[in-house]
Amino acid sequence: MTGLRALLYIILFSFSVSCATAQPAGKSSKSTSFNKKETKLMAEARSAMDAGNFTDAITLLDELIDKHPNATDLIYLRGLGQKRLTNYQAAITDFSRGYVQDQNPRAQLELGEAYALNAQFDLSVQAYEAYLSAVQDSRRPGQKEKAERLVTKAREAAAIARNPVPFSPIPLPGEVNTDEHLEYFPSLSIDGQRMIFTRRVNGENEDFYVSDRKEDGSWAKALPLEGINTGYDEGAQSITADGNYLVFTVCNRPEGAGSCDLVFSEKQEGKWTNPQFFGPAINTKAYEAQPSISPDGLLLFFTSTRAGGQGQEDLYVSGRLPEGGWSAPVNLGPDINTNGKDQYPFWSSDGKTLFFTSDGHPGMGGEDLFRTVLGGDNTWSAPTNLGYPINTPANETNLFIGLNGRTAYFSKREIDPTTGKADVDIYQFELPAEIRPAPTTYLEARVIDAISREPLVATARLRPVTGAGAEKVMATDQEGKFLSLLPSGQDYALTVEREGYLFYSDRFSLADGLLTDEPFRLTVELQPIAEVVTESDSSEEDGSTAFRNVLFETGSATLLPVSGQELDRLLAVLAEADKLRVQIAGHTDDVGSDADNLRLSEQRAMAVRQYLIDGGIDASRISTIGYGEDRPITSNDTEAGRAKNRRTTFRLLE
Repeated sequence: MTGLRALLYIILFSFSVSCATAQPAGKSSKSTSFNKKETKLMAEARSAMDAGNFTDAITLLDELIDKHPNATDLIYLRGLGQKRLTNYQAAITDFSRGYVQDQNPRAQLELGEAYALNAQFDLSVQAYEAYLSAVQDSRRPGQKEKAERLVTKAREAAAIARNPVPFSPIPLPGEVNTDEHLEYFPSLSIDGQRMIFTRRVNGENEDFYVSDRKEDGSWAKALPLEGINTGYDEGAQSITADGNYLVFTVCNRPEGAGSCDLVFSEKQEGKWTNPQFFGPAINTKAYEAQPSISPDGLLLFFTSTRAGGQGQEDLYVSGRLPEGGWSAPVNLGPDINTNGKDQYPFWSSDGKTLFFTSDGHPGMGGEDLFRTVLGGDNTWSAPTNLGYPINTPANETNLFIGLNGRTAYFSKREIDPTTGKADVDIYQFELPAEIRPAPTTYLEARVIDAISREPLVATARLRPVTGAGAEKVMATDQEGKFLSLLPSGQDYALTVEREGYLFYSDRFSLADGLLTDEPFRLTVELQPIAEVVTESDSSEEDGSTAFRNVLFETGSATLLPVSGQELDRLLAVLAEADKLRVQIAGHTDDVGSDADNLRLSEQRAMAVRQYLIDGGIDASRISTIGYGEDRPITSNDTEAGRAKNRRTTFRLLE
């Protein structure tokens, strides 16, 4: 029996049997007699409260209180109804009356929560301190300790609220939110044009729905996600950047391992496959839910209550194995997980920022949103509360942040204070600058045969030019397509290769932290090696091809580590076509003397030659030449132009 329902039975029993005011913790000196009509009204009030019809219950209690203005238990009960209707000021008035007249510690407890929900945090502290004082000598197990925790949390909330952050949420424009259903747990496609969310239809079944963004920025009428929804509940979804791998939560399935489990579906030829349960490494007899898969599909964060955790619900991460399975999950540890509930992870597209919900870290009193950043040494920064009023004494969960790092989406529960009806809708807001993840753009490419124009299955390799970060290896799909995120703040080197073809290379500069308005979209044309020797569409006058990511230390012939990615591709070509020779040429800009530039270009060409020899290519197959500054491909008047002129090229020869 819930606390509210138990109290109702106590009050009803006391009035109907003894006709005196019930006093569970009070000291009222007055008694109140009820006649039959009033006893009936009290029974109707109880039924209304039991059914959640708080407006009707309050109307009935008003009538009783008008006749018995000193019936503090009724006043307290009305305060509970007002609080459930979010009429917090009215609840504060009732709880205050109940406490003053009865010195009821329970009313002081409710008063503390009502003050907090009404954003009166300093008064909330005072109410909780009074509650603690009232129960100092209590013999009820844990009551004093609970009061002490409430005082601590109230002080934390008051401190956070003194430094509010900008927060202006608006309901999602368009036709996603409805009056008759609950909408929550939004996630967007990489281009921000499609949203998948969970909808509880008519308050019963949970299904996935999809909506597309219109030209005016609003969202179209949502439609059920085909191929996924069943007669069971589906919820809490997460999808990879390419839109082809969907992870979500199912509960109470006969074939499941525990109460709730994680399943996945893959899009093949435009249709979703039948959802499959993750294996025993992920799903256990405990509760596994709320997945957040990294955009590249290589990391899976989720919530679990499995044994060995830090608290009630902990956050875990698992990595994708080369054969397609998943590693044993790792608990994120005591820096993230607490002895409370830590859940609802969201792994940002910058590949280092994690948002999550917790009631164990210092917060506003309920479940708050936090942010932590994974450092280069694989340790997490101390979790940061997102601040008030993003966080409130209520519960905040299921955050999603777009690629720009600025626009955030979440679901918000509101109660109509006149009807008591609860609704959950999706909102959006702009994150304060200091808690944003790094903005991100993406590369979307299609690989084709340069002669036949047919799509090719190929291997794409992407890594930061600085070498600070692991190389990402991707395979194109049957249409020759691949997609990858590009967090800002770095330059990226790309190579695409397929056996029998000359590799392709490119570079994407985001080192200045700025993003283009549009993503990088490429059509990669791979040249068959047989055609490269005689026909080349290179921009170089002699038909050679410029390396895009063979780079050297400034003023030196020492190769930077990133150069290996492209040179290894050339090694593979020369190993495959062992009858071909290659000429390496070095070029510089016009900074410095002609003689110094010529010498540097020759030395850089020789450095590339030595790399190829060290890689197993016979020295007789490699010739070099240095042109210095004599063959610029653009003006040397700007730094961008000079950077293009500083290059190394290769030419395949029979």
